[in-house]
Parts: sequence; structure tokens; C-alpha cells
Amino acid sequence: MGKTYIIGEYSEKYLKKLKAEERYGTTGILLGQVTPMKTYIIFAAQTPLKDQAELPPDNPDEMNASDIEWVSEHARQVARMLPGGILVLGVFLIRPAKMSKEAARDIFWKLISAVETAVAKERLWNFSEEQPERIVLQIYADSKKMKLRTYDIHNPLTPTKLLECKSSNLSSAWQLVEATVNVDINIPVTTADNQFDKVLLKGLKMWAKHMMQSSYLINGNYKDPESIIGEGGKKKLPVEVQFLSSSAPASSDETSALIQRCNSSIAVKGTVHCRAYLHGSKTKVKDGVLSLKRDVLNTVFVRCEMVFEDQILNRNADAGDSTRHKAPHRVFASILPSSVAFCDYGFSDEGSKDLEERFKELLDYDLHPGQVERTEKVVLEEMGINTGPGQEQALLKEEEEEITDTGFNYTGMAAAAGVGVIAVTASVVYYFIGATI
Repeated sequence: MGKTYIIGEYSEKYLKKLKAEERYGTTGILLGQVTPMKTYIIFAAQTPLKDQAELPPDNPDEMNASDIEWVSEHARQVARMLPGGILVLGVFLIRPAKMSKEAARDIFWKLISAVETAVAKERLWNFSEEQPERIVLQIYADSKKMKLRTYDIHNPLTPTKLLECKSSNLSSAWQLVEATVNVDINIPVTTADNQFDKVLLKGLKMWAKHMMQSSYLINGNYKDPESIIGEGGKKKLPVEVQFLSSSAPASSDETSALIQRCNSSIAVKGTVHCRAYLHGSKTKVKDGVLSLKRDVLNTVFVRCEMVFEDQILNRNADAGDSTRHKAPHRVFASILPSSVAFCDYGFSDEGSKDLEERFKELLDYDLHPGQVERTEKVVLEEMGINTGPGQEQALLKEEEEEITDTGFNYTGMAAAAGVGVIAVTASVVYYFIGATI
């Protein structure tokens, strides 16, 4: 990670508040940004209690597998809420005085490796290859000390490093980088066992590789990757990125076409509005574009996966019916003085109250309605994109006709999924044989 570690004023106050409440044994995650020279910890959120009536364990070293899984699941869900450039950096612990060094090392390794595994499963890119170290922040019960250590997630035997962590308010505005991307992915399904989640992941990985290789324009012009992405000045104006993609090049070992019978196919189509936040005034174009591309991959993957999760949870209610599943919409909310916004994904039947409850549960943050942004809706309406139900119905009809033409006998119906109330940012169409998943 970076040579200098900086903890934001918000995070520092939050952690001191937990300690003042004598919340010893409390675990949580650290969020922030990694740059070549510095690592910024901008947000900390405690792990929600399984039972709101219980207290954190007095002996964190006695955590069982279920407790570790609970921490990692919290990290996975929070990772979905992060825009480009912001990552799950590691974990923290309000450490009891009686906890031994050996016990601390063991539990920290279990926590950090479980969190990284959970978060990495939802990435279409590999951050661990670039930055193998993750951080652990310990807040001691019997002193004012806050110790920061790094752990190598690839090698548990690597000695940990004790780091100096400096404090900063980090309140100045961060550089905002935005893009609106059209998504049109067709994924053949050759399996007959309805493992569409695995098929979709494989297909999205191929698309992700193509997306990462795409070229770009910055505010309509080409800029050298090593140049500064912002325009300078105290007021950081948003930077608009346009991605230019071409047909994916064939690999060198491809010498012939492959014709393969498909049981069905998955289509992911629509428009996504993405963003990334960058700290500092000297961020290079290549770093800003990389963060934004990763946000494109993240939001497409998360929305597709949430549709599958919703179908699995409601499979009994939907089995045998002609159903149309709506993918969740994305809502941003600026929760830091620097204007960095996190997001949430909600289905069309969820309102602002659900949004506020999830921010409280997952981030331990009291969200106010005035902090919620409606950027996606405004941008897509200006583009003339129809977000009404008529578009989804037309799509469903078109794909049903295509299924009929194949000659296959489908006992299920095509399910059209549009990303929701704020914007139709993506739509997922599933063709399948047999019962619904």
C-alpha cells in the first residue's frame, strides 16, 4: 500500500466514540482509497450485531466461524455501496486489554482473509494482485493508542508491519469522474442444470476484459494517460469520460470458429451512469479512468447478481408464472464533507425509508433525505431514455418471439429485468429450460 497512511477526521471521531462507549470487542471495516504514495481511510463502519439486544463479545479471540462469516458478509454488502476509487481497505477492532498478541494476530488474520475473499467474489477485476496488503486498525481499551498494521493476504507467515497513521480532516472536495456507458452483452448458455449465476459470471468476465481494454476521451478530447486528469484550480469541476470500444480482438490461438448448440442465452442490455472519486490535485488520467472502469464493472455485476438473489428468494412465489423481474436501481447519497457519495441498490417497491434503514444498518450512518442524489434519473432523462413500463413490455415481447423461433420447448417464461425507478440502467433477460431459478 501507500507509504503514508492518513485517517480522516470523520473516521477518527467515529472510532473514538465507539471506544468511549466501551464497545470493546467491536469489529468493523475500513473504507478508503489507495494511491501510489498514500492510503486514505475515509470511513469506518462497525459490524452490525446479529441480535440488537446483545453486546460485542468480551473475547474476540473466541470468535467462531459463524462470527467471521458475519463480518465478511457485512463487508461484502458494504462493498456494493462504494463508487469507483473507494475500496474496503481492511478491518478494525476495539481491542480489549486482556487480549494477547498471539490471539490478536490469529483473529486479525482470520478476519482480513475472510473479508477479502467475500469482497473479491463480487469483483470482475483483481485488486489483490496490485495491492496484496490489507490493513488492521487496533483501538486499545486501556490507552489512547491506535495502532495500524498491514497483513499480506497471500502469505499469513509474512511479518506484519506497524505503520504510522496521520490524522487529516480530508474535507476538501474530491475530483469527480463520471461516464455514461451503453451495455449490450449476449451470453450463450450451454448447460442444462440452470446454473445461470456461474454462466453469467463467466460471460461478464469476458465483457469486463473487453471493457478494461477500451480507449477513452476526457471531456471530448484525448489526454495522455500520464497527464493530470483535472483542469486545475481550487474548484474541482466534474470530468466526463467517454469510453470507445471496438470489437473484441481474437486471441492469437483462435484459428477457427466454434459452433455450439445453446440451450438458452442471457442478454444484458441498457445504460449505466457511473462515477469515481479521486483525492488530490495531481491524479493521473490513467488512474482516474481505471477507477471509473471498475465502477462500470461493479455496478453491472452487482445488479445482475441481485436479480438472481431476488429470484432465488422468491422462487416459490414465481414458479410457473409469467413474471417480470426488475433489477435494482442505484441511488447515491453524499455523506462526507468532501462530497464523496456512497450508493445503495433498491428494487422498485422500495422507498427512501428502506434506503435510510440500510445506510443505518450497514454504515451506522443516519442518512437525511437532503443527502440523496437523483443524478442517474436526470442524466438518462436528458439522453431521452424511456424509463417507463412500455419499454420493458416491448423488450419482453421481442424476446418471447425469439424464443418461439428457436423451436425449443420452454416451460418457463422469459423474465425481463430493468433497473428501476430512477433509471432503466440495465436490463437482464433470462432464457431457461424447466422451472424458474
